[in-house]
Amino acid sequence: MVKVSIVIPVYNRKNFLTVCIKSLLAQSFEDFEICLVDDGSTDGTGLLCDELAEKDTRIRVLHVQNGGATYARQKGVELATGEWVLFVDSDDTMPADALQRLFQAASEDTDIVVGFYRKKRLWGVNKLSPACYRKLLIKGRHNISATCGKLFRRTLFDEDTLRTPREIVMGEDMLMNLRLAFASSKPVRLVGGNCVYNYIQHGGNITHVFKLTADYEHIFHKERLQAIPEEEHARYMPVMIYRRLRMLRRILRCAQKDNTVGELRTSVFVKELIADIHATRYAFWRYPHWRLWRFLASAGK
Repeated sequence: MVKVSIVIPVYNRKNFLTVCIKSLLAQSFEDFEICLVDDGSTDGTGLLCDELAEKDTRIRVLHVQNGGATYARQKGVELATGEWVLFVDSDDTMPADALQRLFQAASEDTDIVVGFYRKKRLWGVNKLSPACYRKLLIKGRHNISATCGKLFRRTLFDEDTLRTPREIVMGEDMLMNLRLAFASSKPVRLVGGNCVYNYIQHGGNITHVFKLTADYEHIFHKERLQAIPEEEHARYMPVMIYRRLRMLRRILRCAQKDNTVGELRTSVFVKELIADIHATRYAFWRYPHWRLWRFLASAGK
């Protein structure tokens, strides 16, 4: 059994995949396999995957009908044989020492090792308690909710870990991270200093074309609640409110540009957020933004 299985969902990335694989094969740490899952590509990417596998026995390929990135990741985990799973997007790369640094932080007393795609160290610490890690995930701070650049012990995964509706096209990585975080009771190890992951930005990134709406955030919050055990909802509700306030601030800016503030006031997302704020007696100082609170006050009348 190899130490690390690198799972890469691939869809129409013919122009990026070779560079991605080249960076992985150049790793100083060599005890790994690469699981390429071709998600029904139509641009010749599937053939390229097979060609790459013929050149290196560490590369394995699975072709599936198009089901989205989350579905492809699930199939990749099923294909994996390693003790640890690492996700990489097919248009990104990793520094040559990234796997070595991540694996050095892996030990029996942890199930999750977190690296970063920007140079960062969280307050000089090298581990987080499960509760602290979960709160940071929900808040979406410090790039910690990203899927890539992390090692996950493969035994954490079950059939529900990567269960996400197709309409969730942004933030699905947070849902997976949350399920894995609540599946483990061990401290989370951090790899600080230089980045272990190179996130390549280009016009095809979903972040460049996605528009956040109140309806989408309402659906996403329901999925987030399902990812968190019901008995933990009350404990993490203040953090979820903080996250929803951050998202509302972005949505409100768009609504002001589109002249749809009135519709936003009456949205289910805003109404449920106000109800949760009252139910938890959420304090203003936790998210001190006057314009946002004035908007919520007007929506609550």
